[in-house]
Amino acid sequence: MSACRWVRMGYGLDERVQMGPLQAEGRKKRVLGYIERGVEEGAKLLLDGRRFTIVGDYPEACFLGPSIFQDVTEDMVIAQDEIFGPVMNVLSVQDLDEAIALVNNSAFGNAASIFTSSGSASRRFQYEIQCGNVGINIGIVAPMAFFPFSGMKASFYGDLHGQGKDAINFFTEQKVVIVRWF
Repeated sequence: MSACRWVRMGYGLDERVQMGPLQAEGRKKRVLGYIERGVEEGAKLLLDGRRFTIVGDYPEACFLGPSIFQDVTEDMVIAQDEIFGPVMNVLSVQDLDEAIALVNNSAFGNAASIFTSSGSASRRFQYEIQCGNVGINIGIVAPMAFFPFSGMKASFYGDLHGQGKDAINFFTEQKVVIVRWF
């Protein structure tokens, strides 16, 4: 399935565009390798970002649409690495305990989100999850400039979270929790 029906790709400052290019052609090749590896390892590619249309007359060199994999397992490379590209992996779990364990067993701790109407589940997730950016009823945790961008574990290199108060409070490991109730 082509990604271009839902996402307009092109020059990032064009108001008609929702998604710009990757940083460099080498980054695109790296992400393409992960997509190919996911298919080889048996994950189901629900949305194929390798097929896309660009708004405007721009070369395709650094563009890549969003890809979504289903039936991903913990032992797959696409589940073990931080891809840093437009690829989403869906791993299934039986309950909240298994979800928290899945995230906490990862070497990385950039971001995790939960959708729930349970205050108890959201509190457990917020306090037990080992990630720097935590979302509750919000899809992708994307802090604004006044929030720190807080990776944990192998998702955090250096000694500063470069935005907000963390620019001053270095050598800390903090969580950012964004909650939206309906």
